[in-house]
Amino acid sequence: MNSSEAPSTTPMTSFGQMLLLSAAVLVLIWSAVIWEASRIQHERLTDFRQNLLHLTEVLDETLVRQLHNIDNALLVIRTEYVDDKQHLMHAVQLLRQGPLKNMDVHVTVIGRDGYPEISDVPGNTAPVYLGDRAHFRFFSEGGADQLYISDPVIGRITQRQGIQLARSILDRDGKFLGVVVIFLPPEELTRFMQPLDIGTDTIMTIISTSGTLLSRSRDLSQFLGTRMTLEQIAEYRTQAKGFVLRHSTLDHVERGIAHRWITAYPLLLVVARTPDAVYAEISEVKKLLVVFGGGASLIVLAALALVHKSWRRRDKAELLLQQQHAHLADAQRIAQLGSWELDITSGRLFWSDEVLRIFEIDKRQIHASLDAFHNATHPDDREAVSRTYADALARRESYSIVHRLLMSDGRIKWVRQQGTSKFDDHGKPVQSSGTVQDITERVNEETEREALSRERMLLLESTGEGIYGIDIQGNCTFINQAAARILGYSVQEIIGKNIHSLIHYQHADGSQYPMTDCPVYQASLSGQSCKKENEVFWRKDGTPVPVEYAAHPIWDVNRIIGTVTTFSDITQRKHAEVELRVAETAFQTQEGMFVTDGDGVILRVNEAFTAITGYTPAEVVGKNPRMRSSGRHDAAFYVSMWSHIKSTGAWKGEIWNRRKNGEVYPESITITAVKGDDTTVTHYVATMHDITARKAAEEQIHNLAFFDPLTKLPNRRLLHDRLQQIRVASHRSNGHGALLFIDLDKFKALNDTLGHDMGDLLLQQVAQRLQGCVREVDTVARLGGDEFVVLLVDLSEQADEARTQAETIGLKILAALNQTYQLGEHRHDSTPSIGATLFGAQSDSAEELLKQADMAMYHVKAAGRNALRFFDPAMRVATGTGPQ
Repeated sequence: MNSSEAPSTTPMTSFGQMLLLSAAVLVLIWSAVIWEASRIQHERLTDFRQNLLHLTEVLDETLVRQLHNIDNALLVIRTEYVDDKQHLMHAVQLLRQGPLKNMDVHVTVIGRDGYPEISDVPGNTAPVYLGDRAHFRFFSEGGADQLYISDPVIGRITQRQGIQLARSILDRDGKFLGVVVIFLPPEELTRFMQPLDIGTDTIMTIISTSGTLLSRSRDLSQFLGTRMTLEQIAEYRTQAKGFVLRHSTLDHVERGIAHRWITAYPLLLVVARTPDAVYAEISEVKKLLVVFGGGASLIVLAALALVHKSWRRRDKAELLLQQQHAHLADAQRIAQLGSWELDITSGRLFWSDEVLRIFEIDKRQIHASLDAFHNATHPDDREAVSRTYADALARRESYSIVHRLLMSDGRIKWVRQQGTSKFDDHGKPVQSSGTVQDITERVNEETEREALSRERMLLLESTGEGIYGIDIQGNCTFINQAAARILGYSVQEIIGKNIHSLIHYQHADGSQYPMTDCPVYQASLSGQSCKKENEVFWRKDGTPVPVEYAAHPIWDVNRIIGTVTTFSDITQRKHAEVELRVAETAFQTQEGMFVTDGDGVILRVNEAFTAITGYTPAEVVGKNPRMRSSGRHDAAFYVSMWSHIKSTGAWKGEIWNRRKNGEVYPESITITAVKGDDTTVTHYVATMHDITARKAAEEQIHNLAFFDPLTKLPNRRLLHDRLQQIRVASHRSNGHGALLFIDLDKFKALNDTLGHDMGDLLLQQVAQRLQGCVREVDTVARLGGDEFVVLLVDLSEQADEARTQAETIGLKILAALNQTYQLGEHRHDSTPSIGATLFGAQSDSAEELLKQADMAMYHVKAAGRNALRFFDPAMRVATGTGPQ
């Protein structure tokens, strides 16, 4: 019997299947919930990170612009100081209406002596020594000419805490004159953020390369001057920019922290934002998903209610996103950085206002579209831009490209375009977004730098010397062809290798040469240049090559990043040195030398001759040496010289000649006649020295010995010599002379009130007035301090008449010195006390005459000052200073 067919399902089986299906549906629902929550969390945190990195870039551009304005202001003040110091404060006022507008800054110029010369700090009167400040010591000790940014300090002039931004002041010869400083309150560095509505949860911090906190947009007073540990600053040194989500080392609050090293200045920019809003949004979304998952098991009404609640939360999130977009638009406007979004499915393209400005498109006339972008792109760059975008889509990667825009008037702009794309679950691109930044100015600057770099590389390659550079680990970073050729390597075989272990690993005697003993390596540690004249490098084939080399450290702001070494193969020079020691030739002496034939026509000159005279061999060979005649010597001088040569065969002496540039200079020259076998002169050989420096030194020594350095008047020594000469002349001519001893009244009070600089200025003006009151034959001298002496000569033979003549000049001096003086910004009245004595053929000694005039002057002081009195022998009795 055939059994009936069993039913396909049973109630138990259906229930089980339902359970399985229900379980599967629940698993699917909650798997979707968990997946969506993870995706949203990743997306929100990614957006949080990108927004903070973008904000950091915007703030970087703005901070660099602010520092650039301050640096330009320093350069303007420095130039004004050197060119027109009197109008310096006017220039500062103009800067306060331009680059320094709305900045709470003060300007100070520090002289080379470390004291401020000019300052716009109100109430700044007493001199304050600033020579021990770090910024002054940096430049006075030869620091590089660049913007110096100090750690926070208490200003000795402002009595406020701030940051010193400084530059050195150099004269046209590069000589250090001082330092110009802009005192900037720390809060000024972050005050530019105020126009940006970036939220109260965002903090901007500026840190020096040493790890010192310079400014902070919030709680600055609490953290100003805080120094980060080496471990903390090391986190930032690993990359030029980055992002991390962690607790702050300052206040231990969890924040997203974005940083950028500012390439133009030695600063680290850190922007931190609390992720509380993001966490709250993620938490809300997760709660919503949980509710959504639970609601799937409830009635439709509950599900609809939950969906309605979800829409409301989405609207709120979109409103928040719109606000963030508005903030981002403001930031883009400030940083000149635009953004775009492309819906690949619909082809709809969105451009921010800043993109429209960069492309110079009027949105009322042209709508954002791929065709508009294509038309604005330079024709030569369109294919590359399209290919880059397509390749990025194919690889599902972000992209970045620099390309040109062609404006309607023919101008070219350079932009950096960056973008990324989103893909659906099937790997199909659905959306692209990115930024466009106008980098025309930066590209032009880089083009100029690249051209300069190419010129420098051509110079490196054109020289016969070997040149290579190493980093601080000793690895080769660049080497020219000449160096590679000398060493027997190709350039590629050396780049990136430790240069010491490759070419400098042992001494000439074969003993080991540790890298720590190598002067090149030590130069990178000490910062001091070195030069070695007799060492060996080792070629690739193991043979030594004798070299001389010089190593110089490479500085980047205030840190050493490597060393550059130049060297020469001195093999031939060593052979030449041996030959020179065997056969020394006088013609290679450091003395200038020329050779003429017997008629005085120049046959040959050496390099020293060219260095001294400026004439090359081609310019003088075949000509007579008289072409260099200065015209200072008469014909008799040359007749005597040639007569001496003919009679003795040689002549040595000093002569004034003329260089090629027309400058007349003194020479020490020796001329020797060379005679043939028949005693006929065949040649003349002349050796010469430029003794300009010696003559100048002799003149300087004479001035230091006989003249006062402040007033340029004769000093006591020269006055004494002239007085002795005048006394002898008076003895012969029976004429009279007179001494006027002048002392300035209350001079010490001027020094005590206005300072020694004003006192020195008064002494100089007194000297000028005294010289204007006497004749050319008279002498005005300064004995020291505020004491002057006037020596009058060629007075009448009659004593009474000579006294009247001396008195007339003395009263003229008295009137002149009573006129008001203009000492800088101060008007000053000063009076003199003048003592006079007359002398003739039978006069006393020079010292006695000075004592007599001095005694007469002190009687003027005692009688009330500001008068002229002649010496009377009775004065000796009155003061008890008669003959001892």
